Amino acid sequence: MRKFFVATVAGLTLAMASAPSIAQELERNNVTLAVGGRVALYYLPLNIAEINGYFAEEGINVDIVDFQGGSRSVQAVVGGSADILAAAFEHSVTMQAQGQPLTSFALMGRYPGFVLSVTPEIAQNWDGMASLKGKNVGVTAPGSSTNKMVDLLLIGENLAPSDVSIVGIGAGPSVLAAFQNGSVAATVQADPATTLLEQAGLSVPVVDTRNLEGTEQVYGGPMPAAAMMATTRFVDANPKTVQALTNAVVKALEFIDNSSPEEIVAVLPQEYLIGGDEAAYAKMLELVKPAFSPDGLLSEEAVETTYNALKIYNETVRAAGEINLEATYTNSFVEAAHGAE
Repeated sequence: MRKFFVATVAGLTLAMASAPSIAQELERNNVTLAVGGRVALYYLPLNIAEINGYFAEEGINVDIVDFQGGSRSVQAVVGGSADILAAAFEHSVTMQAQGQPLTSFALMGRYPGFVLSVTPEIAQNWDGMASLKGKNVGVTAPGSSTNKMVDLLLIGENLAPSDVSIVGIGAGPSVLAAFQNGSVAATVQADPATTLLEQAGLSVPVVDTRNLEGTEQVYGGPMPAAAMMATTRFVDANPKTVQALTNAVVKALEFIDNSSPEEIVAVLPQEYLIGGDEAAYAKMLELVKPAFSPDGLLSEEAVETTYNALKIYNETVRAAGEINLEATYTNSFVEAAHGAE
């Protein structure tokens, strides 16, 4: 293992040794966190918080359980098998519409970072989403945010989500396998899958939300991405625990914001690097880094963009009528984290 990572582990051990005085103040010293496809750079702040020992520094042990996609991780939290959720902010709005409120308390991604990629054959004659009619489109999991981007793109071109067949292919090596065996003709993914597909000559990006311009083209405004959230009941009952989690995530965001791509890659364990190419990962991070939130705060404009997008492709949100968007998130924990610096 690389020297930098060994040093990080040593720091983690030291942080854990000094944690009891902090941990005794928390309502919960151990929590289970559900995430869908943590290998994606979409969840880099979460992984950095764990790898760099920031959770341990806050006196909290986080058991991270990885699911195939965001929709399944949401089910775990709503069903009670997990306490915390790392997923797209839009789930907070959707669950509010369903009467099962989730509160987002720290934003990790300010742009989705998703890319629609198609096979080179389709790319040669790309004519928008009509080129995918009748074809299999891969997403991390059916019902996930990657799936919803497909829906939004189809509806935006006067097509129906049923005009394509959605296939859950995960977010790791299985994505490359799906293209290699011809299971899908296109996919919406975050990096590293997007860049690895392109480098292998298996796909060509045609729609890109790794930056503000692409995000506004697809969603009509700044669309927030991954966020830390929990049931509103959990947040209300465990404010010190939520604050500890938020402090750790804010530290991770600051590390990402203040570090070069090479410095970020240096702390990642080898198993996080699909293909094991550190130089390739650094190049990916140059593209993806602008998508991460620099401060963890959610803006009203971003929340409104989410709601407006959901009204287009989510029947539950449309049917719910007016939704109290202020109840879907809070910036108070992030503001406190910055105030404590």
